[in-house]
Amino acid sequence: MNFVAWAGRHASALLLVGFATVPFLPVSAETLRPLLPPLVILVTALGVARQPIDRRRLKSLFNTRQAVFALLWVILAQVVATRFAVSVGQLFGATSDQLIFVAAFFAAPPLSSAPNICLILGYDYAVALRVSVLGTICAPVLMPLALSLSGLDLDVSGIAIALRVFGMLLGGVALGVLIQIGLGPARVARHVDTLNGLAALAMIAFLFPLISGAKAAVVAAPHLALALLCLALTLNLLGNLLVRQAAGFFTSPLRSATLGYVFGNRNLSVFLASVPFDPDLTLFVALMQAPIYATPALFSFIQRSR
Repeated sequence: MNFVAWAGRHASALLLVGFATVPFLPVSAETLRPLLPPLVILVTALGVARQPIDRRRLKSLFNTRQAVFALLWVILAQVVATRFAVSVGQLFGATSDQLIFVAAFFAAPPLSSAPNICLILGYDYAVALRVSVLGTICAPVLMPLALSLSGLDLDVSGIAIALRVFGMLLGGVALGVLIQIGLGPARVARHVDTLNGLAALAMIAFLFPLISGAKAAVVAAPHLALALLCLALTLNLLGNLLVRQAAGFFTSPLRSATLGYVFGNRNLSVFLASVPFDPDLTLFVALMQAPIYATPALFSFIQRSR
């Protein structure tokens, strides 16, 4: 077994180790920050490359009823949830500067690697795939729409966000399709561990421009960092568990666990790469990686303990 395939089989633990290690490596976040959009494209491409793109399998995954449900779920989880969360925050007296973190979380599309992580965790892969694919496809429309309806005043127009998101996601989808066509479905199926390993390594590489400067930012403003970490953990874990509990009333435990995971894990890097640089927002997105990278190992441990 080669190293990349080994990395694919131990992706959950490797992601956690990568997150715990990268902030302490002697690299410059400023130098690496321009790499963020290309790495978003690469991570998206590796996620797409492992998904079924032939007509028969797509048809089986996306019949009309399933596609409509997934689309409604994405609209509810992004557009409606953003407006609701901002309204609740305003009722409690939160300022626009504070609410931008909440709006960024809810407006962001599902994590592009969510289907494969759900596959590793033994969740419903098909549900995760439908929601994440539609969320990714609709992100250039739903993200600026959610931010516009939130009522918050951003330093960038919705059209600019839409164009940047569209460019990154189009590049990722196109590259992923080319990888899958080049390898062929049979080879993709035979080398799942290798592709999972490449995706895990790409996600770790993605951490360098995102969190390599987090240590200095935390030291400079520890109280802000602690508050943002608590917010990140609350949005991810509490959102995951609440949606899992609520979905359990109308669907199976496996499917509700999948919907909870996809809801709590968002592709905030797409948002970050689409707006002007803001150090506090960058720190929040960096700290949001803590639950994103830790939850696969956490839920794997919980399931093995049962």
